[in-house]
Amino acid sequence: MTPWKITGICLAALGLAATAANAAPKVTIGNARVVVRTVMGTIDDQGRKLALSDDVYHNETISTEAGSATELVFLDQTKLALGPNSSLVLDKVVYDPDPAKSSFVTTATKGVFRFVTGNLPKKSYTIHTPSATIGIRGTVFSLSVQPVTLEDGGTATVTQFTLEEGAADIVGCLGKQVSLEHGGLRLTVTESASGACDQRVSNL
Repeated sequence: MTPWKITGICLAALGLAATAANAAPKVTIGNARVVVRTVMGTIDDQGRKLALSDDVYHNETISTEAGSATELVFLDQTKLALGPNSSLVLDKVVYDPDPAKSSFVTTATKGVFRFVTGNLPKKSYTIHTPSATIGIRGTVFSLSVQPVTLEDGGTATVTQFTLEEGAADIVGCLGKQVSLEHGGLRLTVTESASGACDQRVSNL
């Protein structure tokens, strides 16, 4: 074998070793308890089709296609269901015996969702949407994030938060915190692409 070929092989091997060393390990945070039709997981630009009981990971994007759905159960027994045409990023989920180190942060980008909080301290939960940030205080709730076309032809994102049990604090696009203190309330936040904002609380 010629010296240049040996050198090339060595460099390739070193490159593979460096890639492996730099690759962040996947951190399991829960698994898929229900999978209906096509549910995808994407992490580090690598996509996969989820099957029943598959693990899900920190910083993974979970998405469903039309007619599809899934329910994820996390290490602290938080339950999160995604309906059809939904997408959500599992930004940071840490289940630690030390409450100060626990965290459950997700970003719901579109679709319909239902949460049942688990054993983490309630202040550990934060859910982001394009037009609102939601803090939880012991809660069962549903969430809808949908793009809409306005009468003037513009576009907007509508976040609809429906509280079934518990309480929640939500900061909408007006930057003002709205506290929902009991079940049976709904907050609707509409933020247009031009920056206009409307938010209102209603009874179910």
